[in-house]
Amino acid sequence: MVGPGALGRVFAARLAAVVPTALVARSRERAAALGEGFELVHPSGRSERVRVPVFGPEEAPPARWAVVLVKGPDTEAAARVAGGLAREGVLSLQNGWVRERLRAAAGERWLVDQGATTAAAMREAGRTVWVAAGETWLPPAFAALAERLTEAGLPATATPEVAARRLEKLAVNLAVNPLTAVLDVPNGGLLEPELWPTVRDLVLEMHPVLAARGPLPDPETLLGRIRRVLAATAANTSSMRADVHAGRPTEIEEITGVLLAWGRAGGRALPRHEALYRMVRALEQVHRGEPLEE
Repeated sequence: MVGPGALGRVFAARLAAVVPTALVARSRERAAALGEGFELVHPSGRSERVRVPVFGPEEAPPARWAVVLVKGPDTEAAARVAGGLAREGVLSLQNGWVRERLRAAAGERWLVDQGATTAAAMREAGRTVWVAAGETWLPPAFAALAERLTEAGLPATATPEVAARRLEKLAVNLAVNPLTAVLDVPNGGLLEPELWPTVRDLVLEMHPVLAARGPLPDPETLLGRIRRVLAATAANTSSMRADVHAGRPTEIEEITGVLLAWGRAGGRALPRHEALYRMVRALEQVHRGEPLEE
């Protein structure tokens, strides 16, 4: 598991019960700190102390699969590490659309692809909180890994329709992450009567661009699914909102940046998403204490 963030820790902790699993941190120092273990809070509220093997990128052993669960800006570095470890395949379960970047960085020796997951986790007061098991979709070549994930309590399906699931996950990210970051509200805040019309406008604007890339539910069906996600994670802080608060680089390029590039390629303007993109970029600078670009 390349990436010991909240979701990476959950996946590693669960998989370790059914198959030998290790976490790969960005450095030896980080690996040593994580090697002491971490507190995992289950969706039921039960808490346990978890220890799984943790390695720095230079010491990590070979593995059948390398699963990449890092933030978008760290994709290339993580993919290079994963490509050097995997013996059968490198799989991304990241937010956004990183498939092409992952393949370019991981190399062509192994199968490299991107799945999608609605599993959710977050860091809170030094603990790793597993919010929801969700569902995970993998490319067909990763069927054996899907079986292991399901056995570990993370329901997963290997399906030829994985591209459609990736697009739908991207659509949810596009509607939720930048808007919660800019407005500084938890996910459930977008369900408020004064904000839901903005979510609808974002979906209607992006839908033709995404639908040109592959199968996608109609706008009303997609809005219904987004509403259910927001209701299920109402108290959660989106990863982009958390990154802005912490002064970390966000995944705006992997999410909204991808949409804007597709829109330009298709000759379609996306003014609402363009505005959110610019506002998130400005917030990144403000929280890092940098002067705003003119």
